[in-house]
Amino acid sequence: MVETLTLSDINIDTTQLLETNHLDFFLTNLASLLRIDTLYVATVCPQTFDLSILSCLQQGVLDADVVIDFKSMPCFAAYQHGYAEYEQGLVPRFPEQTQLHEWHAEAYLGIRLNDSCGRAIGILSAFFPRKLSKHKLELNLIRLVSGFLERELQPKQINMLPITATTSDMPAELSAYTLWLEDNIAKGRLSSWSYFIEQDRLECSDSVANIIETDNVKEINQFDALLALVDFFDKPSVLRDFQSAMASNSTTSIRTIFNITTLKGNSKRIQSDIYPIADERGKVYRLDCISKDITAEELTKKRASAQERILETVLATTPVGLIKLNANREIKWVNKQACHMFGYELEDFHRLREQGTLNTSSLHLYFDEDKEQFEEYYQEIYANKRNNFTLNTRYRHRDGSILWTKLTVTAIRDNANNIQYFMNTIQDITEEQDNRQRLSIIESVYRHSAEGIMLCDANEKIIDVNPAFETITGYSAEDAIGRTHDLLRSGVHDEQFYHDIAEALLKHNEWKGVIWSRNRAGEIFAQQVTLSSIKEGDKLKYFFAVFSDVTEDKKTEQQIITQSNFDTLTGLPNRQYFSAEMRHIIDKSAKHDQKFAIIYIDLDDFKSINNSEDFMAGDRLLKETTERLKYRSRDSDFLARIDGDEFAFIIPDVVNKRQAEVYAKQLQGVFAQAYQLSNQQRYITASVGITMYPEDGLSVEALMQSAEQAIFEAKRKGRNQCVSFTQALSDAAILKHQTVVELAEAIKHGSLDVYYQPIVDNVTGKIDKLEALVRWLHPDRGFISPAEFIPLAEEGGLIQSLGEYVLDQACCDLNILHEAGFPYMEMSINRSSLEFKTIDMQASEWLKVISSHNLPYGSVTMEITESLLMDMDGQYMQRINALKQAGVKIAIDDFGTGYSSLNYLRSLPADIVKIDRSFIMNIPENQQDNLLLDGIITIVHNLGMKVVTEGVETQAQLSYLREKQSDYSQGFLLCRPIPLHELLEFITQNKSVF
Repeated sequence: MVETLTLSDINIDTTQLLETNHLDFFLTNLASLLRIDTLYVATVCPQTFDLSILSCLQQGVLDADVVIDFKSMPCFAAYQHGYAEYEQGLVPRFPEQTQLHEWHAEAYLGIRLNDSCGRAIGILSAFFPRKLSKHKLELNLIRLVSGFLERELQPKQINMLPITATTSDMPAELSAYTLWLEDNIAKGRLSSWSYFIEQDRLECSDSVANIIETDNVKEINQFDALLALVDFFDKPSVLRDFQSAMASNSTTSIRTIFNITTLKGNSKRIQSDIYPIADERGKVYRLDCISKDITAEELTKKRASAQERILETVLATTPVGLIKLNANREIKWVNKQACHMFGYELEDFHRLREQGTLNTSSLHLYFDEDKEQFEEYYQEIYANKRNNFTLNTRYRHRDGSILWTKLTVTAIRDNANNIQYFMNTIQDITEEQDNRQRLSIIESVYRHSAEGIMLCDANEKIIDVNPAFETITGYSAEDAIGRTHDLLRSGVHDEQFYHDIAEALLKHNEWKGVIWSRNRAGEIFAQQVTLSSIKEGDKLKYFFAVFSDVTEDKKTEQQIITQSNFDTLTGLPNRQYFSAEMRHIIDKSAKHDQKFAIIYIDLDDFKSINNSEDFMAGDRLLKETTERLKYRSRDSDFLARIDGDEFAFIIPDVVNKRQAEVYAKQLQGVFAQAYQLSNQQRYITASVGITMYPEDGLSVEALMQSAEQAIFEAKRKGRNQCVSFTQALSDAAILKHQTVVELAEAIKHGSLDVYYQPIVDNVTGKIDKLEALVRWLHPDRGFISPAEFIPLAEEGGLIQSLGEYVLDQACCDLNILHEAGFPYMEMSINRSSLEFKTIDMQASEWLKVISSHNLPYGSVTMEITESLLMDMDGQYMQRINALKQAGVKIAIDDFGTGYSSLNYLRSLPADIVKIDRSFIMNIPENQQDNLLLDGIITIVHNLGMKVVTEGVETQAQLSYLREKQSDYSQGFLLCRPIPLHELLEFITQNKSVF
């Protein structure tokens, strides 16, 4: 039958705890039970606080010689305050304590050990490699155990001597005892009294007052007065003991224990030793008593007894497996957890053991790598070279699976040092083994990741970084760890930016975005960062950042964004940015019922300056105008350059047009001062148009249309005029409508002309490409600019028919060129986003037009604007791919003036990128424009596309473009747009334009 496990099976006889082997074993099993890494019991000198280690288990190894810096450890707090508990995060709280690092200590429990009088005599300290459980199991069990240790650390009591003994006739050690006794009586720890039997007189020492709680002990002068304090149920036994002492014919003391009720009504437990004093005849005439208040001791014993019972129950139900083996390593006892760990019920285990079919060899798997070490340790125990060992080993589950365990084997020996039995403590670490393997993989990824990783605590201090962090930031792990992540701050972002990030982490546990940081060399770089938090409940515990250096991508992106949203010459927002800002202001004003004004400024006769001066003079004028307008404007105003010589303001908080007109006049005043151009002064004026929200329009388009109509009217009236939009200006809209009607007629009757501008090969000077450009010679109004009638065609729904007309005419003329001896000639035709919307998915309508003129598809290039890129969806791409598959080339027109994006450029199957003239106009003089143009040419070539530079007007520009390997050039320097008959003559006469 399996033996019953009692407290003595685990802890030995508690009276032997202070014997080294027993205390060592006690600590070993307690450490296994609670998964304690380091555990020690020590006495403490109350004067110097020096430790005297009785037993110490340090990471599975017993070492009573270990030196512990007691005063700077958490143990000192436990000694001072009675107990100390640190549930987790121990190392950061004691960063200077290297021993805590070595022990991998995460948590701590410590309890001061007191004697029966409440004086500190020692300490029990436990260091855990994990955080403590929420249900305080560890603390409760440590408190139970401390009770046993306190009893055993009490000074050994010596036998009481009769109070009548004198120091003169006693041995030296007994005289010392009497001195001790008198001192304790004087200090109230013991009380003495004498009862003179015949006189029925009681003489009490002053210390009796402490026990019975009286201010006048002389009142207790008779035995009955003292007996009256004894509890009713104890009086018979007390009387019996005193009567026995009176009748005694020897000096042997009699001990009696009883309860009293003090004069203040408190209950106490008293222990009295009665010494009969006899005369020369041997008759007892006096009883001398030494009494002691043992109320606290009795309570301690009861608690200790309860603690023992609780501890036995805990051991039987602990989550740790316990197996007791005899000296031959045969199983004698197991607890329920061990049975369940192996897949058995306790009853099944008992039955199999009694049948002899279950023993350690059938449980343990003697793997080759385990067997030798396992047996070596057992042999060392048998040879008395060690008393315990701990191994990570494997057991076989009842279902045949392998169970990884942490096994601690401890030999229990008798006083002759013979092994009585082995106690095995088993913890299931299968999940830990799996986690360890996963952690190993994670660690490998962490160390070898190309992305930087930074781990911080809740105080934002860096606690670890990976090698990629060191590479990207220039800070070594030694530099970074212990400092806050502020060491990477660049000053680019304000405090609100970082506050918002912190809020996102608390609310959503994650934040993604770009942060501009500063590396160790002082250079600012862009990080694409993902921040994630690790919480305990609602409290932030750690957070980590995973980031990569995206500086170059951001610089390129910023260049494109700047180019698409800001005017290169003046640095002002362009039309696109202006429209976006106006849309924002409209939403805000609608919400708060506010008004604002649009002031549109058009420089008068600017073209004459460009014609009479070089183009650089015009640029200088625009730049100076920008500075003058910025100086005159308020911080709340929004200024943009809308077109070549057109500027526009958004003026918030304007009450009426009168107020807007006053402000517009002030803006016109900036032109009163002369401009210094080409060594001469020039005066210019500006026409101003004003429109108001919400009277003149509720949308960006409506307000811009109103402003343009107002500026048109100002121009019509003459120079330097300021006009507010009125209903009377609707006539302009009527005229526009009339223009749309007349344009429809012109398309219908073929009254439009198609001109062609040569595109020249920058290497050979040969003309092998043309761009088709539509022209309208109005019978009454003369040539109408495409910039005027093409937008009207889009607004009036004529763009499809206009596009079909141009496509058909261009293909017809290209066929003529091919038959005239120029079969290599290719034609570029502009297509708008509206046209792309109207054709079918296979673009069959356009392909039919090309094939109807017997042209190879590869001789035609469709030019699309950058604005189409932003609207690009799956249907657009399907149509473009259909054209590409047929052989038609795709070109991106006016690159850099719209929504340029390398992402769109990379994803679009384009063959040619046409760089807008705004990139060309300042080269080669402007170094910044040179660098930007060089970069675009390089990127386009790297993407496998050809480059056409538009707007080439000077030989210097052409030379620079040829040097930088731009593939083609187009511009007035080479040839203006001309009709077909002139083109034939030009091509024939110019085999090379260089």
